Amino acid sequence: MIESARPIEADLVISGSRISAIGPGATGPSDAEVLDRRGHYVMPGLVQTHVHLVQTVFRGLAEDLTLLDWLRRRVWPLEAAHDEQTIRASMRLGLLELLLSGTTTVLDMGTTKHGDAQAEELSRSGIRAYFGQAMMDTGEGAPDGLLETTRASLDASAALHKRWHRSANGRLHYSYAPRFALSCTRELLEAVATLAKMNDLLVHTHSNEDPNERVAIEAATGRTPVAYLVETGIASERAVAAHGVHVDDGELQMLRDTRMSFTHCPTSNLKLGAGIADVQRLRGARVSVGLGTDGAACNNRLDGFEEARMATLLARSLHGLGALTAENALVMATRDGARVLRAESEFGTLEVGKRADIVVIDSSRLASGGDPATRLVFGGGSRGVRDVFVDGTQVVRDGGALTLDAAEVRAKGAEAQALLLRRASLS
Repeated sequence: MIESARPIEADLVISGSRISAIGPGATGPSDAEVLDRRGHYVMPGLVQTHVHLVQTVFRGLAEDLTLLDWLRRRVWPLEAAHDEQTIRASMRLGLLELLLSGTTTVLDMGTTKHGDAQAEELSRSGIRAYFGQAMMDTGEGAPDGLLETTRASLDASAALHKRWHRSANGRLHYSYAPRFALSCTRELLEAVATLAKMNDLLVHTHSNEDPNERVAIEAATGRTPVAYLVETGIASERAVAAHGVHVDDGELQMLRDTRMSFTHCPTSNLKLGAGIADVQRLRGARVSVGLGTDGAACNNRLDGFEEARMATLLARSLHGLGALTAENALVMATRDGARVLRAESEFGTLEVGKRADIVVIDSSRLASGGDPATRLVFGGGSRGVRDVFVDGTQVVRDGGALTLDAAEVRAKGAEAQALLLRRASLS
C-alpha cells in the first residue's frame, strides 16, 4: 500500500464511501466482499486539476499549432460544431480513458453549451468531478456559435450550479469556468469573482500559458496576466488557473499573496511550444500546484501517471537531480491536487475517514526494479491499473470499466469526430 507516496504493507477496509481501517490484518464485517490483491500497490486515486473532456474527440485534429492559432483555427470551430450528442460521446471517451488509467477526480472545463449533458456524463461515469460550463462573452476569432452574452453566460452557470452542485451523493461540485482573459470581458470576470466568493465556489481558468497570449493580454488590459486577475477579483484562494508557464517576479508575489493555485500541464505546454513551467519556483513561493493532462486536443493522452513522469523530468532539466523526485510527483498528482481543489481533508491520501478514492496497481505489469514510487512514475503506472474505486464504489475491475461500455464508447467517439470535422468544414 502506498500512503503519502511511502509504502506500507497493510489491508484496507472500505465502509460505505469512506476508508474505515488501514493496517496489517484490518478486517471488515463478516459479510464484506474481500478483494485479494496481495503483491499489488494500493494508492490514492489521481487528481487532475485541469482537463477538457469535450475536446477528447478533437485528438489529432489540431496538430503543430501554437496556442492562439490552435484555438482560433481548430479548437473553437470544433467546439462551436458540438451538439449534445457529440459532447456526450466526447465526455464518455475521455472518462473511459481517465478511469482506466487511475484518475478518480477531475476539474473539468466544458464548452459554452450543453452543460447539463456534461454533468450527466460525469455523474453516470462514477468519477468525482469539479466542473463548469465554459464562459466566453468575447474573443478575437471566436465563432458566433461559441460566444454568449455576459448575462446569458452568468445565467447558465447559475442554473447549472443550482441543479448540480453537490449532486451524485456529493461527487459533483460546480465551478465557474471563465475561459481566459482574452475571451471574457472585464464585466464577466468581475461578476464571476463576486459570485464565486458569495457561493464559495472554485474558479477554473487559464493564465500565463504562452508568450503571445501574455503579450496580447498586456496589450488589451495594460496589466500582466496575473495582475489583471487580481484587479478583476478572480485571483484568490478559490482560483485554479491552468499552466503558469510565464510568470514574472511581480506576479509570483501576487500569487503568494492571493493564494491562487496553478495546474501544471507539462505535455500540453511542450506540444503547443508554450514553454516549461518552473514548478519548483512556484512551489518555493508557496503556490499550490496540481497536475493535469489538459485535453486530448493538445496532449494527446489523458494519462495522469505520464504527466507525473513528465513533471519530474522537466523539473530536473531546469534545476538538476532531486528537484522533483518520483515521490514528489506522485504527491503532486494526488494530495496536492486535492489541496488545489480545497478538498485535502476529503481525499488525496489513504487515511481512515477519508473518501475511498483508490487505485489498485498490479505491480507485475510495471517495469521492474526500484522503489514503488519510481516504478509507478517511470515504469508505466497506468498500464498496471487493475481496480479503481471512487467514493467507495468500484468503477474499474480487473482492468475493465464497470460504468461505461468500452467498445461502444470508442465507436461513438470515432463517429463524433468524423461528424464534427464535416460540420466545422475542417475535413
